[in-house]
This record gives sequence, structure tokens and C-alpha cells, in this order.
Amino acid sequence: MKKEYDSFNRIKLKNKIQGMLEETLSRGTVSIIAWLAVTMILTVVIFSFVLVLMNLRPDNETGSLSLIEAIWQNFLRVIDPGGLQNDRLWGYRIVSAVVTLLGVLIFGALVGVLTTGLDNLFIEIRKGKTEIVKKDFTLILGWNPTIFKIISELVISNANHKNKKIVILSKNDKIKMEDEINLRINQKELLKNFHNSLDGKSHKTYQTKIYCRSGSIIDIDDLNIVHPENAESIIILSSEEDREDINTIKCILALRKKAKKIITEIKDEHNKELMDFCFQNEKNQNILYIPSEKWLSRITAQASRQPGFSVIATEILNYDNDEIYFSKVGKELIGKTFKEISLNCVTSIVLGICKKNLDKNNLKEIYQKEMAEGKLSGIQKNIILNPYEKFNNNIIDGENIGCVIEEGDELILFQSDDGYPEFHFEELKIEKFQWKSGTEDVILPKSKTLILGYNKRIYKIIDELYEYVSVDSEVHIIAKMDKEVEKHLKDDLGYENVKNEDITDYRISEKEYIEEKFNLESYESIIILGYDDLETQEKDAKSMLTMLLIKKMLEKNSKSSLKEKSIVIEIYDEKNREIVELTEVSDYIISDTIISSVISQLSEEKRLYYVFDELFSGEGCEIYMFSADNYIENFDREYTFKELSTIVANEGTILLGYRDMDERVEKKNDYGVHLNVNKNKKIKLNKNDKLIVLFEGGNEKNKKKVI
Repeated sequence: MKKEYDSFNRIKLKNKIQGMLEETLSRGTVSIIAWLAVTMILTVVIFSFVLVLMNLRPDNETGSLSLIEAIWQNFLRVIDPGGLQNDRLWGYRIVSAVVTLLGVLIFGALVGVLTTGLDNLFIEIRKGKTEIVKKDFTLILGWNPTIFKIISELVISNANHKNKKIVILSKNDKIKMEDEINLRINQKELLKNFHNSLDGKSHKTYQTKIYCRSGSIIDIDDLNIVHPENAESIIILSSEEDREDINTIKCILALRKKAKKIITEIKDEHNKELMDFCFQNEKNQNILYIPSEKWLSRITAQASRQPGFSVIATEILNYDNDEIYFSKVGKELIGKTFKEISLNCVTSIVLGICKKNLDKNNLKEIYQKEMAEGKLSGIQKNIILNPYEKFNNNIIDGENIGCVIEEGDELILFQSDDGYPEFHFEELKIEKFQWKSGTEDVILPKSKTLILGYNKRIYKIIDELYEYVSVDSEVHIIAKMDKEVEKHLKDDLGYENVKNEDITDYRISEKEYIEEKFNLESYESIIILGYDDLETQEKDAKSMLTMLLIKKMLEKNSKSSLKEKSIVIEIYDEKNREIVELTEVSDYIISDTIISSVISQLSEEKRLYYVFDELFSGEGCEIYMFSADNYIENFDREYTFKELSTIVANEGTILLGYRDMDERVEKKNDYGVHLNVNKNKKIKLNKNDKLIVLFEGGNEKNKKKVI
């Protein structure tokens, strides 16, 4: 019985020791290295005592071996077996051989563990699971084709600032993400081309550091890897599969209390209303929802009525040339009128003002009413675009001054960089005979528009179109779409003159249908849309094929050319832009490029949301191109840009630039669009040239639409 008990205890003790050893070793590489190091040290020390106590030496020299010298000799045997050949005495040789054999085993195991540990470390790094310990970075969550444009825009924006960082978290492999970014974005070349496009001079620039991590944007543990609380701003990218914003909303819910600022694209406006309702009582309103469908529809509709509009919108939204900044007013500007500042700002266009203290009661009644209805969210934030038309008591001595600049106000500027603008104050008199009223009341024109293709934005595009044409205008649609769509347009939206041709079996390559049944000459504008249910490249291919068909028909059967028609094509991949440009189409809308430009700008300055929302929502100010002869009577002389700005300002409008119609198909000259021209530059205009203005023309308050 006692023998069995002892056996049981021995087994139990053996299991305990084995369990403790397994537990220790399972802690990882560091624990194994520690045990091997301890074992090696004990081996060296024990056998060093053996050498000292037995008075063993490697040769016949007299004298005893010190403990320190013995430890050193044994350590050399452990790491270098070749030292045995110098030993002369057999007693010392035997001890050294034992130490060497043990050393080979222990040190070899240590090297192996170190190698394995480093391999595992590199594997973990490749997995993208290491934590980000940086601060004040831009965090991008998700991955879609727009990310390359967003990164490019951020790189350009950060060019004048040191130590700027971008962190990306996506379910993609870390190495693959880094390889794609390096393949698509050459920061050095990008910054060089950017500055060459401005003034051709070399500038001191700084590259942006980019860190990639792999993980799910809706998994809390994965989000903690990138420490979203340390990010300056967070950009959430929606995937093509997430058409109902499900993952985007989940990500917002996970981040809303940690993030300083969140920018995301919302495809369904109802989801934005839902999120606003859920968070309405929170003090920190740190989420900006980009209504991409609404803004893109507005831009498409505007481009169909104003050829060249997409070029203007793209230049305003991206960082390639000029962009919009907020700049605090200097002491020298306090007490001056908005008109004085606007006309005498040499290097910038002053779009508006952000008032430190805004007396809402001083606004015109129509704006107070719209604010009460939840419209014009920018004014709620004291952001006033084109103050000429928004204030009461803005006429002094018969001159519209806009408003008076006060301490703490900020100017909203359109300029090439974020530096302080240059002012040169001098009075400029424009004789009455040199200008005329430019925005006379007109009746909205009757129009015919042809839409080829179908996607979910078609409702909003048609809705926006009818903001610029009379209600009896016609819209014809050629697309594979359900008859319920036409019913919805007529019965629910009230558009009686919208007709969809019955072409359920139609394929875009069967050009006979269009050639036989449609006289393209009768349409003022043509819009080509991509289908939602097709892949990006297939969508663009079909749209470009349709574009070529229209080009052929116009050149063959009509007196007008493609250059003289208002034709807008929607493409999804920026790489296809050069192909589209070969067709000499009047406008192309690159959906992903526009949205990514907006996202990039908002990540740097969230107040720009309210500027863009007013420009592209149809409420308040809009961008228009008016014929030069609407303002100018004498075309035999040159005008400085300041003179033109003064002429336009007399109508309560801000001049952004002009379009030279002789250059409208020249890509190198931005299709004739010239924005933010130096005030001292002289310009010779023709009657058919266009002045690009910021104009209060989008509401019932002002019926001066000129298209």
C-alpha cells in the first residue's frame, strides 16, 4: 500500500514538474530564451567551480585558476567549440568537452529559438496586427478604389507640413495594401508635378508616412490596434457591397465616443436622417455624413445645362490647383466692408465670411425662414457665402457692401495654399457705360434631355434638372429598367413629361435602335449613366461605347458637332478618363474622384462641409456660367480681372473666373476654365466667353436663373 502511495506521489510530482515546464514554455519566445539563458549560465558556473576546486588548468603552467577566469574559459567553450584544440591536460580536456557538448545543445537551441522568434515577429508584422502608437494622424477605415485618390489628395495637402501620417485599417493583407499604394502613388513625383502646375518652381516639401494594418472595421479589437482616439480625423470608406450603409453605421456606432472627427459617405439619405435623430442630444457633433448621391446628382444636372461645369466643380473640390481655406482676418481688415476686401484681395477669391458673432435677425427674411426649416446648415455655423444677398441694411450710399468685417471673423478663401492672402487696396471706378445688368429675370427655358443608361441616381438627377428648366420640358430615357420606374417618376414625383422607351431587350451595342428612332439634334443635352448592377470596368466600357455611337451619329447626320452639344458621361474609374477625353465630350463626371476629393478636404477642415453643402444642394449660392455680354458692352478693350470682379460685384455676385470658349476642348488649358486669376491680369473677352460667378440663384427668393 505504501509502495503504491509513493508511486502515486512520484507520478504526481512528475506531472507537476512537466505541467510547470509546459506552462512556462507556452508563454512564448521570451520565456524560452530566459530558461535557456539560465541553463547556460548555470552550466558555465557549475563547471567553473569544478575547475577551481579540482585545480585544473588547460596547460602545465603553475598557479591556480581564478573563478572569474574559469567562468570566462567555460563561456568561450560554450560559444566556440574550436577552443578545445588548445587544451593540453586531460583533466581539463574532459571538463571542457562536457561543457562544450552541453553548450552546443543549449546555445544551438537558443539560436534556434531566437530565429523562430524573429520569424514569428516578422510574420506578425506582415499580418498587420501590431499596434499603432502614433498620434495626430489621419485614419482611413476600409478599402475601395477611391482610397488612392484620397491618399494622393492628403499627400498634396500635407506637403507643407512635417511629420504627417496616414493610418489605414482594412481587411486586406498588409503587404498587398502597401504594394498597391507604392505602385499607384509616387509621392516624390506627385509633389513635384503639383508644384510645377502652380508656378514651375521647386519647393521644400515633406512626404507623408503611411502605415497599413489588417483587420475588420467593425471589430472592436481590430479597431483598438489603430487607436482611433489618437487620430485627428477618421475617414470611413464604404465598400461596393455595402449599398445600405450597414457596415458604415456599425463602424460609426463603435467609434462615435472615441473619435474627434468622422467623415463618411452615406449612400442612403434616410440613414443620415436616422443617425442625426439618434445623436441629436449629443453635445459633440463630430460626424460628417457626405450625401454623395445628392451632390453627384446636382453636379450632373448642372453639367448637362452648363457645359464645363464638371471641370469647375473638380477644381474647387481637389487639391491639384486652388482649394478653399478659412483664414482669420488681420487687424488691418477690421472695419472694412466685404466688398473692399473681396475686390482688393490680389491672390485669392473671397467666397464669403465666417462671422464670430452673427446676428441672425440681420439676415433677410427668406434666409431666416429657410434656417427655421432646417435648410442652409452653413448659416447655422455662422458661415456666409456671398454676403451681398444675405443681409438687410447692406446698401450704403447706393452700394452693396455685403457686411462689415469684425474682430474674430474668418475669410473663406479660394487660393493655391493655406498662407495669408495678399491685399492691395485702391479705389477702382467703373464707368456706367462699360457694364450692364447681368442677371435679368428670365423664364426658365423649355428643354429636351436624353438620358442613356440607368442607376439609382436617376431620380435625383431628373429632380435637379427640373430646377433649371420649365415643368413642360421633356426627359427621354433609354435604358433597361422596370416600367415601375417610369410610373414612380410620373405618379410619385409628378413629372408628366418623363418617358422611358420600351427597350427591355435592348443592348447598348445594338445601335440601330438609337439611329432609327432618335433625332439627337433635337436634344439640348444628353446624359450617359452607368448601370449599378455591372462591374466598374464594364460600366465604363458600355458608357464609352454609347459615347462613340453618339459621336458618330452627330458627325454623320447633323450639322452640329460633339463640341457644340451638352453631353455628360458618368465614369467610375479615373484611369478611363484619358480615353473619354479623346471623344471631345463636353463634360465627364468621375464619381469616385469627386467624392474622394470631398472626403480628403473635410478630413482637414470639417467646416468645408457647410460650404460644399450650399454649393451643391440647391439652397443658397450656386456656381453659374453667364455669357460675358450679360455684363459687358464694350468688347474692344482689355479688362483686368479686378475690373471684371468690380463689374460683377455691382450685381451682388462674386466672380470666380472665366471660360475661354475657344479653348473649351483643350485639356492642357483646363478646357478653357480659368479660376482665381490674379487681379492685375488683363483679359480680352469675346461675347461667347463665360464669366464664372458665385450667384444667389437657387431658390424662390431669387428668380434670376440664366442658363
